[in-house]
Parts: sequence; structure tokens; C-alpha cells
Amino acid sequence: MSSAVEKLAELDEVVVRARGREGRVVAERSRASRAATAAEGALEMYHEALGGGEDEDPAEEERLRLAVRDAREQAEQPLWAAKVAGAQRAREQAEQARDSWARSNFGTLAAEEAPKDEPARERLEVAYQELAQAEAAYAARVRRWVKLAPYGGLSASDVPVLPTSGGDQNVVRSRFAAGIEPPTPRPLRRALEEQGEPA
Repeated sequence: MSSAVEKLAELDEVVVRARGREGRVVAERSRASRAATAAEGALEMYHEALGGGEDEDPAEEERLRLAVRDAREQAEQPLWAAKVAGAQRAREQAEQARDSWARSNFGTLAAEEAPKDEPARERLEVAYQELAQAEAAYAARVRRWVKLAPYGGLSASDVPVLPTSGGDQNVVRSRFAAGIEPPTPRPLRRALEEQGEPA
């Protein structure tokens, strides 16, 4: 017997497939419309060439006219309007079926999902504690370098700032993603790197 979470995933998959069908129908309608425009353009170019002095080619003209007719039939708006409406209706029905089932079975879903919350909370708490300790160690090194920097003709602005200090959390995360500089003042670090020593 499948769980409520698995059943919801199955219903979600039905919705995904219905959205995919709808997208394909809309894309096919656009292709049919572009094909009709291209066929009409080819026939128009043929007539322009005739006007420019080209020899008449009845077989080619007939082929182009048939291509326009066929392309227009394929691009007929009532046909595509019905197909798109059917795809939209199928997608809406799939969404309604999923949403209705999820509302009716919310208690079961919640009972299955809730036990997953505590391990996630514990993991985050451990990570925050580790982060707080790492930040404190980093901040201590920054304070030390700020104190020492003037003796080397450096300023406090040469000392990297802790990536988590202040600001929007998205900015903080992007700073972390970009990498964390060691607290060594930048000019000193460059000089050490040039000498081949670890900074």
C-alpha cells in the first residue's frame, strides 16, 4: 500500500504530464501557424519573380498553391482552439483532482511529513552552532589583524570582512558561495603569495 506522500507524488506527475501535453499542443499550433505563413510567403515570392520577368512554371505554382492550402488547413484556428481548450481542461482537471485529494487527505499527509521536520531542525541547529563558532574564530582573527595592520603600514580596510556580517541573507549566501577569504590583510597575503609562502 502506497503512502499518502507517494499518492500525492503520483497526482503531481499526472499534472506534470497534462501541463506537458498542453505545452506541446500550444507549440504545435505555433508551428502550424508559422508553416502557413512560410507557405504563403513562398507563393508570394513566386509571383514576385514572375513580375520580375521569370518564366511561368504552372507545375511549381500549383505545388505552391497546394502547399498554402494544406498549411492553412493545418493552421485552422477553430481546430487549434479546440485542441488547446481540451489540453487546458485536462490540465485543470488534473490539478483539481490533485488539490481536492490533497485537501481531503491533509491530515494523513501531515502525519507522514511531520516526522521529517525534527531531523532537519537538528541538522540546521548543529550547522548554526558550528557556524557561530567558526564566525567567532574568524572574527577573533579579524580583530587581531585590525590591531596589527597599522604596524605594517596597513589599514583596517585591508582586512577582509566576515561574509556573514550584516545585510540581506541572499547577499550573505552569495558571498559564502563565492568563497571565504582568510582574514590575512590582502596586501600582506599578496606579498606572501609572491614569496611563495602560504598566506
